[in-house]
Amino acid sequence: MSLEILFYTQLGSIMTFIITLFILYRVLISQKDATIQLFQEKCSYLEYQLADAAKCHPDALAKSLSERVTNLNEEIQRLSEDKISNEVLIIEKGHELAKVKKEAGELSRQISSAHELMSEYFCPTCKAPMTERAFHSELVEYGGREIDVDHEFISFECGLSLSDGEVSNSCENI
Repeated sequence: MSLEILFYTQLGSIMTFIITLFILYRVLISQKDATIQLFQEKCSYLEYQLADAAKCHPDALAKSLSERVTNLNEEIQRLSEDKISNEVLIIEKGHELAKVKKEAGELSRQISSAHELMSEYFCPTCKAPMTERAFHSELVEYGGREIDVDHEFISFECGLSLSDGEVSNSCENI
């Protein structure tokens, strides 16, 4: 076997190795790009949900969570520029983003629970606030015995008045 054949086979195997290495590098980079794109889509979805929650009932915690999502999204965007050296940081920020998403869900649940609790303090028709809620006791004789009967009176700013759950004045905003 001549030295030229040996030289060309080694040269061919080195070139094949380099080409294979380059192809593997490109595959890994494309997978990393897909992961970053997924995190960006999750961030945009969270921003949409937080913006929607802020439109319903803005409060300090919702604004804080919205700012955290914006900051995390910007940080992921910045880290995605240097994909190889910051892969671990991108994964950590993804976990932190998932935690923020969980907190945002909990906040939404608490807000809806608060709305359910506050609903009795507003007019059922026009949502005007309650102006007065009073309880009165009345002593009634029934069958030779005296019975203490409690009455409840509720009025709202819109004019709706309820006496023992029955409408005595109707809502003016209908």
